[in-house]
Amino acid sequence: MRTSTGTVSLCILAVAVLTPVRRVVAQATGAKGASASVTRFAVRIENVSTRTALRLAKGNGMSVPLSPGVWAVHTGGNPMLTPGKVEPGLGLKGLAEAGMAGEFADNVARVPGVRSHGVLDHPLMRRPAGGTGAKSAPVAMVPARDAPLLMPGTLVDLVIEARPGDKLSLAFMLGPSNDGIIGTGATGIALFDGSGRPVAGDVSSALGLWDAGTEVNEEPGVGRNIGTKQGAATAGDPERRPVRAMSEAEFGSNWPVASRILRVTIAPVLMRQ
Repeated sequence: MRTSTGTVSLCILAVAVLTPVRRVVAQATGAKGASASVTRFAVRIENVSTRTALRLAKGNGMSVPLSPGVWAVHTGGNPMLTPGKVEPGLGLKGLAEAGMAGEFADNVARVPGVRSHGVLDHPLMRRPAGGTGAKSAPVAMVPARDAPLLMPGTLVDLVIEARPGDKLSLAFMLGPSNDGIIGTGATGIALFDGSGRPVAGDVSSALGLWDAGTEVNEEPGVGRNIGTKQGAATAGDPERRPVRAMSEAEFGSNWPVASRILRVTIAPVLMRQ
């Protein structure tokens, strides 16, 4: 798998509210302007998949490693993908097939309505602050061992700024797939309710599993050209089909609902004057 920081094959994996720690702040990647109506949100994105998440043909299962992700705060529809439409060439293909998050994020930034964007490639993991010991020991967040990949049990923290009407969209490659994406659908995650109040809580229900329609599907977790086994970013048989829900694709029944793979929680935070 190629990532925004170089080429890292996911086949290595076959062998191998928020805590105040390292966070990505939206202002650093192109947030446009500021006003009294701007709200800051803390976002936590965690890979919660277990060894039974993905169902394999032989009856056993496996967890679901993810590539570095792409995020965007935007108005209007999701700038990353549109179900029922063919991938327009912004880089969804590269993310879905080979985890190429950096190139995709750069292209998404140019889509009208995108206020801020970035790459999620600094995952964290929990570790008792005092090392091994009592269960009540405080927990520290430290860089994950398999960075930049979002492995089961690891998470990324993000701080964004948004105005009423703004939405958040996310996309990660499903590692055991040929061209699978976990992320938001056509509209993204609404950051404010109908009355303009900031949204808070678990918003994982806004996520879905998507087939990008750019590479022929093999059995997830098994096929020789899936992300966790492919020998090159261009491996696999190409196709050109509209983006569709994974449940409508070949081997769709092997996949769980998105909330069994990724948990996303958001909370507005106080902005000091």
